[in-house]
Amino acid sequence: MSGTGRRAALPPAAYRKPSNLSTDGLVVHVVGQGGQDHGVYDFRDCPGPEAFKRELVAAFARCASASGTWGSARTCDNYAQRVRQFLGFAASCQPPVTAVSQISPAVWNRWTLPKPRRRQLRGVLLEIATLPADTRARMQMQRTRAMRRDSAASYSLREFKEIRSAASRTVRSAIRRIEDNTSLLQRWRAGETAEDSPDWRWGWLLDHISRTGELPRNTVSTTGHRYFSRSVRRLLGSEGGAAALARLYPTYEEMGAAAVLLICHEAWNLSVLQVMRLPEQWPNADADAAEPAIHRVDTDKPRRGPRGRHGSNNLVDIGEGSAGRALRQVAALTAQARATLERHGTPSESLLLGRRAKALEGGDVFADGAAAEHAIKAWSDSAALAGDDGPVRVRARMLRRTVQVLYGGPRNNTVRTHEDVYLLRDEQVRDESGQVIADGLADAVEHARARVRMQLVPQATGTSSHDAEQVAEQIGLTADAATQVVAGQWDTAVAACADFEHSPFTPSGPCAVSFLLCFACPNAVATGRHLPRILYLHQALEALRSAVDAPAWAADWAAHHARVAEVITSYTTPVERAGLRAQLTDRDRELIDRMLDRRLDS
Repeated sequence: MSGTGRRAALPPAAYRKPSNLSTDGLVVHVVGQGGQDHGVYDFRDCPGPEAFKRELVAAFARCASASGTWGSARTCDNYAQRVRQFLGFAASCQPPVTAVSQISPAVWNRWTLPKPRRRQLRGVLLEIATLPADTRARMQMQRTRAMRRDSAASYSLREFKEIRSAASRTVRSAIRRIEDNTSLLQRWRAGETAEDSPDWRWGWLLDHISRTGELPRNTVSTTGHRYFSRSVRRLLGSEGGAAALARLYPTYEEMGAAAVLLICHEAWNLSVLQVMRLPEQWPNADADAAEPAIHRVDTDKPRRGPRGRHGSNNLVDIGEGSAGRALRQVAALTAQARATLERHGTPSESLLLGRRAKALEGGDVFADGAAAEHAIKAWSDSAALAGDDGPVRVRARMLRRTVQVLYGGPRNNTVRTHEDVYLLRDEQVRDESGQVIADGLADAVEHARARVRMQLVPQATGTSSHDAEQVAEQIGLTADAATQVVAGQWDTAVAACADFEHSPFTPSGPCAVSFLLCFACPNAVATGRHLPRILYLHQALEALRSAVDAPAWAADWAAHHARVAEVITSYTTPVERAGLRAQLTDRDRELIDRMLDRRLDS
């Protein structure tokens, strides 16, 4: 920032931002962050006490304000409908609910249980300070509950490629048509076409279309009926007026194809595309630069709140098939429509534009991104694509999911959303992940086995000389050492130690590490009489797992748990474990509990 500018003038000290509420507190005029008029919402005819209605409407007004979390008229409409429905419900309760402070958890349950989607209203109620604490806690618990794991479908790779290719073909074909006719129009304006030739007549018609957005019509003065002149009808021929308009403007269906193409490349939400503006470009579009063009696209996601809703994507045009090239094509496709709107005095920066087949009642002949969802459906119907199991219906949400699943990594959302909402719920991912998961589990088991270095002799269950012989034979100890192991003279908290003085974990002296590392130590020896204690340790670790957070578990306990689990599964059966639990003594429990409490550490 240079130091040559002037300090911005501050408003007067008494200035207050105009309220979006009427003086009676029951009518809200919603203006978006960019000054968009999102409508007027009148709650005066809703049932219930005035004070109760004002509480709810004031919270609605805060959420719908420019600094709130609702960024579209559609969202405001949905919440306004919920508020009206809730006021009707509150009036029908016995006794009636007449204040937010009376919305108990029971009232909330009666409102939401028949129709869970009604929980959406908590976004308004949580804004109100008088909401009871127990009701607030219940709403917040519902807000943070685990996300549903219902499966969701995506397109197959073949279907996705067919959709993307078809959308690209539609856009390229439309661009060639519009560029050819724009070139003809420029030659006509430059006087380079022979007068009264077919090109001259089409140049004249295209000039009228580019200035007005309409075909030239004559009007009957007595009736107001409008009609084409004979020369215009002859020029239009059998193709009609729609084909003539399409010479300069993308059709409604082609605008839908453009939206599909952008989703295929960048997985943008439909709500983002609906308000997307023409991107900035570097180097400038008129520059003759060797570098690839970089398009900077601004995105708006109101649900992220005032601080996080605005973002940007830099898309590089590195040739056909790149996201930057697709964006450049869409901008070129709709350029002539923007030029006409600017001549009309109604300039538009919308990236998506299409010529309606029929003008709206107010005379608006162009559809913008707000109509993208319907335009996508129109293109899907006209494209008639064939999929793996019949005709393919192109839907924006399913297409976005497919891009997330096929091309990996979060696209315009967080890693958690990418994994929980897209990957874990996708049918293809679930089907294709079975073998990957099985292989991963097998690798984990093999890894655990490699880490378990404790030596086990489960057959030695007592203290007899036969048990000592088994230990000596399998472990390679001397007869005297084996006798001391089975007698419990070398016992630790979990097993026996055959060489306490020479630990692999403390080379400079006697072992001084946690007894949990006995399972990773070649000096440790466990016999059958140690198994009840080890089984109890496994149960204690399982209980601990549910009590600590994931990072703490991974850092402090996961490796120990894996080794103990490997011993249990490798040397005991489910039937044997029931018997081992019966052999567990109070002394065993006390040792394990003290060890986990770090009361046995040296």
